[in-house]
Amino acid sequence: MGFGEHFREAEPWIIGLRRWFHEHPERSLQEEKTAGRIREELEGMGIPWQDLPPGHGVVGVIHGGKKGKTIALRADTDALPVTETTGLPFASRNAGVMHACGHDAHIAMLLGAARALNDRREDLSGTALCVFQPAEEIGQGHREVLEYFDSVNKPDAVIGLHIWSLIPGGQILLLPGSVFAGVTSYTVTIHGRGGHGGRPDLAADPVKAACELVLKYAAIPSNFYDVLDPCVVNVGHMEAGTAGNVFPSQAKIHGSLRWLKPGGEGKILEIMRRMARGVGEIYGVTCEVDCIASIPPVRNDEGLIRRALGLLDRVEGLRPAGQAEPVFAGDNVSFYLEKVPGFYGILGGGKAQGPVYPHHHERFDLDEAALRKGAEFMAVFAEDFLTRGDKA
Repeated sequence: MGFGEHFREAEPWIIGLRRWFHEHPERSLQEEKTAGRIREELEGMGIPWQDLPPGHGVVGVIHGGKKGKTIALRADTDALPVTETTGLPFASRNAGVMHACGHDAHIAMLLGAARALNDRREDLSGTALCVFQPAEEIGQGHREVLEYFDSVNKPDAVIGLHIWSLIPGGQILLLPGSVFAGVTSYTVTIHGRGGHGGRPDLAADPVKAACELVLKYAAIPSNFYDVLDPCVVNVGHMEAGTAGNVFPSQAKIHGSLRWLKPGGEGKILEIMRRMARGVGEIYGVTCEVDCIASIPPVRNDEGLIRRALGLLDRVEGLRPAGQAEPVFAGDNVSFYLEKVPGFYGILGGGKAQGPVYPHHHERFDLDEAALRKGAEFMAVFAEDFLTRGDKA
């Protein structure tokens, strides 16, 4: 029996949840009120929950009426340091903070799926873990969840959805293999020799070396790295100097690199370091390339993706996405999928009317009709997994 009628009735409640979380966003590691509302909703459903300190992670535990496997459903909960300009009636009340990446929708969808599964818990064979993870935007929050898996409830599968404004509503991208890129943040520190702006011959200018590296790094994807593995090497910030007539002694560039194939990070970093050594030799400076933080690509289990695609016809209005290319965002759900089979579906949330703004934009918004479909899809997959087990 499907969930269609249940979610048609629950849709206004799910949208209302999304709007509440959107109106009350909290930055990474500050999700106290967000976690409190999640606990309140779980308690109202009669679902026991557990906090995951020291952050604000919450896990709701739905025990089926019979023994069986365990599946984890994951949503991230933090917002971004963005000043919202959407003009929505439920726009952020917290100055300088906005749910500009759709995590408000992720929370609402998972709560919607939790209620549906809990209503049918006696028919389920096994356990559903509803994981609400904080601090995803800064690459944290996942360790506490993995420790919980190891010590309390090791799942047999992990699933999640990321809503995406650049995919039309009613579509879902379910790709085997890499669907989100691996992401590494880096800094290059260039040490030179400062001096008077009128005597470049007496200085070792780190600014020229920094500019040279920016251009060389931009050439890595097309000329130096595996052309069968799409990658990006970007520079987003530079800092150097204090006055226009002074050569500084130091410059820094900050950026990120993204790749899809396992092992890509190490290969790209080696190319970057080789270029840095060459530029340093030319300009008489030293260049240090430091990796600041890194997450691996989000890689989906092929068998579970096939199973998920086979269940789409149970969700009214949901169909496979028209695109077949991965998305070059990153998400630390990848650490879950390195340890447990699973998948991360990319749910279309693009509006049919009006301009569509990308994630992290101050006018980002989404088609709220997607929320019911995402919540229902997660519930359908979890129920199928917990009632039919390995019989895909």
